[in-house]
Parts: sequence; C-alpha cells; structure tokens
Amino acid sequence: MSSKTQTASGLDQFSSWLQGSSRALGLVSVLLLLAVWQATAIYVNNPLLLPDIPAVSERLWEMFLVDRSVYPHIWASLYRVAVGFIAAVLIGVPLGLLMGSSSTVEYLLEPYISTLYPVPRIAFYPLLLVILGFGHSSKIAIIFVEALIPIILGAYYGVGGVQQRYLWSARNFGASQLQTFREVILPGSLPYIFSGIRMAMPIAIIVTVVTEMISASQGIGYLIIYSQASFEPETVFAAVIVISAIGVLFDRLLAVIRERLLFWAKDVSMDI
Repeated sequence: MSSKTQTASGLDQFSSWLQGSSRALGLVSVLLLLAVWQATAIYVNNPLLLPDIPAVSERLWEMFLVDRSVYPHIWASLYRVAVGFIAAVLIGVPLGLLMGSSSTVEYLLEPYISTLYPVPRIAFYPLLLVILGFGHSSKIAIIFVEALIPIILGAYYGVGGVQQRYLWSARNFGASQLQTFREVILPGSLPYIFSGIRMAMPIAIIVTVVTEMISASQGIGYLIIYSQASFEPETVFAAVIVISAIGVLFDRLLAVIRERLLFWAKDVSMDI
C-alpha cells in the first residue's frame, strides 16, 4: 500500500471518528439538559412553575395519541409557515440574483433592504392586522416579509461569491450573458442561496409562533398562550417541544436536500 493510500485511509478513519464523536456529544448534551430539567423540577417542587419530565411526557402522549388535540394546531402552523416561506423563496431568490447581476436593480433595491434589515419586521404586524384581518393572511404576510430578507441576501451574496476567473473563462469561450448566468453564476450561487434559505426557516417558525400568540384561534403559538392562561404548564412545555421538533425536522430536511443537490460544494457562511 502506498503512502498516499495510507494517508487517505487514515483521514477517512479520522473523519468517521469525528462524526461519531460529534453525535455522541450531541446525545450527551441532550441527556444532560434533561437531567438538569428533572433535577430542577424536583428541587422546585411546584408543577405550576416547572413540571417534571414524566408530566410533560404524559401530556405529549395524550395530545398525540389520546385526545389528538395537537394535530389541528400543528396543521395550522405548518400551513402558515409553508405558504409564507415558499412565497419568500420564490420571490426572494430571483430578486437576490437580479441584485447581484444588475447594478441597476441593486441600486433600486438596496435602500429598501438596508432600511428593512435592521428593523424587527414583526413591528408591522399590528398594521397588517388592520389591513388583512385576523385570519391566515396577516400571519402569512409577516412570515413572508421576515423570511424574505435573508433569502434575498443569500442569493445576492451568492452572485458576488462567484470567482471572476470562471466568468472570464465563460466569456472567452463565447458564452452569452444568459449562458454565463445559467452555467456559471447560478450554480456558483446555489450554496449561498441554500444558506439564506436555511437561515430564513427558523425565522419563519419563530414569527409564526409569535403571531399565533397575538391573534389566532389555532396554531402552536395559540396553544402555548392559551395553556399558559389556563394554568396548564405541562401543555406549554409540550407545545414548545413540538415546535422545537418541527424546527429541527425542517432544518435537517434542508440540510439533506443541500447535501444531495450540492454534494460538490463546501458549506458557506454569510456575514449578514
């Protein structure tokens, strides 16, 4: 066996060990958190302040398998997240690509992006309630607005991240602007686009819960605030676990899609 083969084999083994260690550390951290939670609940000894793990687990069992009361709330939240988030992707990605490809579009949109980015867009929600009402529309609109900015910036930075030598090579081979965009700029931007989308997803979920706490009759956020007002802390904790699990599931799904579609690309981070 050559030295290069031995080195490659050693690197593969080390990489596998690191991945296994990371998973083990993640599991240990979760178990440690649960242990701290249970110990604190026993010490406090006040179920209205901090329910213990068995009480929350029992409530989760009831919500999913006995009275099945959680499903309408999950579907309502998922519907709002899906519509607002997908709309943000469908509009934000093309806008970001246009901003990165055209200085005219960049000059037109940059003042709005710079103004809206540092502002908590959730502050516009009362105005949207007046305009669109208390139904799905106002919630979907604010989810769309909140998720739109990081998606636009992801695509915008993606275009700027394409190395000039690839653009020069395409032009030297006689590629048109459309061909250069399709074959060079768009593929080179995809890692950044996925990073922007992945950043926007938890924002969309957080905004969904917040808006449901303010004005809703269904949804995980409504379930949390209603249970708090009804002195049902175990339901509050159960609902928080449900929305956390949904967030983790969506994040893992986006990560898997990225790994399958962009296996050739390294992870990128954006200074947004």
